[in-house]
Amino acid sequence: MPPTVYSILGMKRLLLVSYVFPPAPSPGALRPGYLARYLPQFGWDVTTLTTGDENPTFPARLLRATPQLEQNIRGGIVGRSSSPHSPLRRLMRAAKETIYFPDSTAGWMPPAISAGLNALASEPYDAIMSTALPASAHVIAWILAKKTGLPWIADYRDPWNGNAYLRRGPVRRMLERWLERGMLHRANAVTTISEAIASQLAAFHKRRDVHVIPNAYDPSDWEGVPEISPARFDLCFTGSMYGGTRNPDLLFAALAQLRSAGEPAGNAARVHFYGPNSEQVIERASHYGLTLIVRHHGTVPRAAAMRAQRSCAGLLIFLNMDPATGSEMGSKYLEYLGAHRPILAFGPPNSVMRDFLSRTGVGWFAGEVDQAAQAVRDAYDRFTSGAFEVRAEPGSVSTSYELARRFTEILDGVSAPGSFRSIA
Repeated sequence: MPPTVYSILGMKRLLLVSYVFPPAPSPGALRPGYLARYLPQFGWDVTTLTTGDENPTFPARLLRATPQLEQNIRGGIVGRSSSPHSPLRRLMRAAKETIYFPDSTAGWMPPAISAGLNALASEPYDAIMSTALPASAHVIAWILAKKTGLPWIADYRDPWNGNAYLRRGPVRRMLERWLERGMLHRANAVTTISEAIASQLAAFHKRRDVHVIPNAYDPSDWEGVPEISPARFDLCFTGSMYGGTRNPDLLFAALAQLRSAGEPAGNAARVHFYGPNSEQVIERASHYGLTLIVRHHGTVPRAAAMRAQRSCAGLLIFLNMDPATGSEMGSKYLEYLGAHRPILAFGPPNSVMRDFLSRTGVGWFAGEVDQAAQAVRDAYDRFTSGAFEVRAEPGSVSTSYELARRFTEILDGVSAPGSFRSIA
């Protein structure tokens, strides 16, 4: 094969498999976006196999894989009903959760595998990486690695088996456990975002080479987003409520308590929700008598969400209240750090988020109603004093550049001559 521009420049090539990618308004899009953006600075040119039809704000080589049949069905349903709660839409969601395997995004697997094989056959690549969830990304990468013999890195942003947010019956859980174990023994390396998930993966897959590369934030994401001084005591949430597995009850109970007592923090507060799966907040607001101060904006472009963050006096994080999820932090807090606004986080008392906020001094954590009320008071005091801007200490959180550097070490290792290769 004649030399390519990549070999002439000394660049290696990576096929990155990720269901979401910027500018999708999803926290899961950030990690693959940072890899595609910064790995070239370390000698790795990235082609991303993904869904969606929008382009990011940075140069990126993309392979699109659209589940055509599913798109046609969805188009027909949307044509009949614009409501996300219509019987037809609920039926489609239920069918996907029940029939699709390994998850509801399985419709993109056939076109993604086809596009991936074509790309790998047409040009030389040095490695494949998948980042999940959804687990379909790992299945696609596993098949591509089997067909080509290329080394494969499986990156877990969230656990698959043992995930508290995935509701599965016993037969489905057994099949998924069998599939995950069967696939992952072929991976050249496994990476994840935290020590807690790494321990879980190491025990499940009986392997010691699970690398922890924490999620990161990119200060450049905020270039062009104006610094807006909040004019009111607005509290803002931008993200998903994950179909009700996360809820605002702790905050709403605290606000109801403050307003009942006539406290200024409760009377001044206004709460704004941006993102999917948050329709139920209006119902919960009504339950606590807060309908007039809670607004649901729906899903908006990420740029609009970031402007909203900058214009608010406090940023909200809602974690699953199940103590079994105490080791999770999600990734939303990383984006919030760039907004330079105080964070109010609500979750189980044992949450690792409590220690992070205490250590960095960028906000408050509440696991009970009284703590939530005090967090609102503290945020209000900062707002009225004009000290609404907060910044994490340099080095306390990883940056996107550091994320790419650490992945480069693993990529260089698995692609080196004589290194372990996937079992064909």
